[in-house]
Amino acid sequence: MKKLVYAIFFMVLLGACKETPNVENATESMSNPQPAVGESSIKGNLQNLTPLTSEELEAAFPKQLYDLKLDKAPFINNQTIVGHFGGRKITLTISDAAGENYRSATYILDALNDNGFVDTHETKYIKKVRKGIPTFARYYVGSHTELDFLYKDRFQIKLMGEMEPDALWEAFDINELKRL
Repeated sequence: MKKLVYAIFFMVLLGACKETPNVENATESMSNPQPAVGESSIKGNLQNLTPLTSEELEAAFPKQLYDLKLDKAPFINNQTIVGHFGGRKITLTISDAAGENYRSATYILDALNDNGFVDTHETKYIKKVRKGIPTFARYYVGSHTELDFLYKDRFQIKLMGEMEPDALWEAFDINELKRL
């Protein structure tokens, strides 16, 4: 009986070894990933910039998005500022990706270049150019949307709201970011 178990184990092991070249190729491609389009040039530029101060971030943060007013003073942590508008109808997050925080900018570039997102019944992934800006949205059907984009190749912007992606974009005024 032991010999039969060993024989079966040995055959399974041999069968698994036949797949080794494909696994090695996959490992090799993962160990040498190609940078996303524009990622290395943006990374180099951002690392040499000085981040905005908390005061500069707060001064540039919008006080109103169309008819939705800022609920209360925005929360600032390091190089990120978060505020809620219209009774939390929309949440706006701005992260300054200058200096050591450059990875927040490459996050959105990775999402825009990744074609591995698969829609489900509950979640839709939408890549769309809106007003000349590539955006990446996660729409949680019947719940809310998280919409990300890179502004001026420096600021990672995240919008969240209980609406569909196009409605969220329309509720947001891109001109409010011109002070950044």
